[in-house]
Amino acid sequence: MKKTVIICDHPSFDTSIVNRRWLDEVKKYPEEFLIHNLQSSYPRLSIDKAKEHSILENNGTVVLQFPIYWFNSPPFMKQWIDTVFSLNWAYGNEYKLKGKNFALAVTCGGTQEDYSKDGAQGHTIEEFLNSYIQSFKYVKAEYKGCFVFYGAQPNMADTTPTAVSARNYVDFLRSIAS
Repeated sequence: MKKTVIICDHPSFDTSIVNRRWLDEVKKYPEEFLIHNLQSSYPRLSIDKAKEHSILENNGTVVLQFPIYWFNSPPFMKQWIDTVFSLNWAYGNEYKLKGKNFALAVTCGGTQEDYSKDGAQGHTIEEFLNSYIQSFKYVKAEYKGCFVFYGAQPNMADTTPTAVSARNYVDFLRSIAS
């Protein structure tokens, strides 16, 4: 069985509560999941496209995990997409990601009500992340959904809801595994 790859980008990972807690839970199952932290893999922010292609080609489902920054991903996650989803590999003459399952896992500071049509933001999380969803479709990958933690705050404690969310995250990852 191929592993599910979690591509994580968090510019302040050391102080993250939820994203770190999610990955701590995932680390309990190394036979199922591969964690790929972009910040620690590329401290100089220079992505090795061949390495990333190999990781994606040799594993199963791919999950992009990050905190919402100004209603989008951190910039390094966008740079990763721009680098890795390259012409004649992800699209064009070849579609190496065709049929591969992709999902998103995000944390945001607002409430679920804030991220609704009638809420403060006027859009759902998935609507804000539509460029990623469309990118998955463009390279003929399969979008499998978005796992969201609402109400994440920089100084929050690691609470029961965080722990429950971490266990639910593992269940989500297993439910979309290919």
